[in-house]
Amino acid sequence: MQKNQIFTGTCTDYTYNGLGVVKYDTFCVFVKDMVIGETGEIVITSVKKDYGYGRLLKLEKASQYRCEPVCPISKQCGGCQLMHMNTEGQAQFKQHHVESTLKNIGKIDLPVNKIIMMDEPYRYRNKVILPVGKDKNEMPVTGFYRYNSHEIIPVNECYLQSEQANETVRRIKLLMYRFSIHEYVRYVMIRDLPKTKQMMVVLVTDRKKINRLDEFTKELVKNDKNIVSVIQNVNSEKTNVVLGKQHYLLYGSWYLMDELCGLKFEISDYSFYQINTTQTEILYNKAIELAELKKDDLVLDLYCGVGTIGLIASMKAGKVIGVEIVEEAIKDARKNAALNSITNASFICGDSQKIASDFVRENIRPDVIFVDPPRKGCSEETLNSIVTMSPERLVYVSCNPSTLARDLLYLSNNGYEIKVIQPVDQFPHTYHVETVCCLYHQKKDFISVPYEPKNVE
Repeated sequence: MQKNQIFTGTCTDYTYNGLGVVKYDTFCVFVKDMVIGETGEIVITSVKKDYGYGRLLKLEKASQYRCEPVCPISKQCGGCQLMHMNTEGQAQFKQHHVESTLKNIGKIDLPVNKIIMMDEPYRYRNKVILPVGKDKNEMPVTGFYRYNSHEIIPVNECYLQSEQANETVRRIKLLMYRFSIHEYVRYVMIRDLPKTKQMMVVLVTDRKKINRLDEFTKELVKNDKNIVSVIQNVNSEKTNVVLGKQHYLLYGSWYLMDELCGLKFEISDYSFYQINTTQTEILYNKAIELAELKKDDLVLDLYCGVGTIGLIASMKAGKVIGVEIVEEAIKDARKNAALNSITNASFICGDSQKIASDFVRENIRPDVIFVDPPRKGCSEETLNSIVTMSPERLVYVSCNPSTLARDLLYLSNNGYEIKVIQPVDQFPHTYHVETVCCLYHQKKDFISVPYEPKNVE
């Protein structure tokens, strides 16, 4: 095949990130915004050695799961990959993604519970990060990157953000231009908590000293009681990491207050906190339910963040120990424990891999372990330590089916039986999916199988 070649093809499968797979003889072409079963006219936009990318020119046969996106720029913007599918279509995609990934990578051919979808799949994000640029008239532009590029697509109304957040972004753009600070601002980050209605605005700038920044801040918070925090974060490093190590309070408080599963949590600019409050309560309640906690249980919460899962678990367990490598998160976790008068939870700052190894040496044997790792999953050392500690119950919360499958394969080959696999649609209209799994230790002899790292997404 050649670039700009046009052909007619039918979508037969999906990639992990929601692209349609169209075969041209034996050559695979990945096409954005196509649904399985659809036929269309496609132009080749890029050709690699074994595959290519295409763009849908004309849809000739539409799927029953296709819908018209509510967002007028969804095709250009890289934020929502599945908005052309209705709820049933998105559910099928995510269900299949989890099932096929577990089977292909983890060799796990077990029933997967029906995915729990969101009743109202819009306006759910409680955090958004927007890159800032300038248009041809030197006016500030905020938005999202065009699919597979670093070109900013201007966004005035994002349907995953609250109306309050959208309005605040529009005001920020006008004020950045009015006070001539937009050329120094790299990103705008907003935390907007639906239950408490509190909002935090973080300006990520390329330098500390910016003229008229105080005037900008005063005008921004004027007559807006929902903004309780404005922070300047300084990051001059040319990397993909958004937040730098220096931050300064421009207005209000360093923290927002939120409510989750009956507890209160203080959230800072650096806090890891799930971005969909509604579905997070469903996810965490399911994790706690699957753990079948007892009043005398010792619980180890690895990758604990600001302590959300561990503190929720503490209401049913005897003792909880949370572990997190980010020092600020541990400080927040301890504050959150005090805020809720929880005395049976403690938090350790350190690498989960090392702390788990320390627990093994000290012969600490938890009854239940929760793991909620980043996308890369658990390390071999962490998994080895879990196997050595051999808790009766293990609850694994994952945001990446590929690394989940790899880790479940190791655990199931080393003494653990997978009892429940429950996907949750934490991120409607995107290809991301959260999965919570419950494993029980088999009280019998088993053959240990070595850890085999794989190149997984």
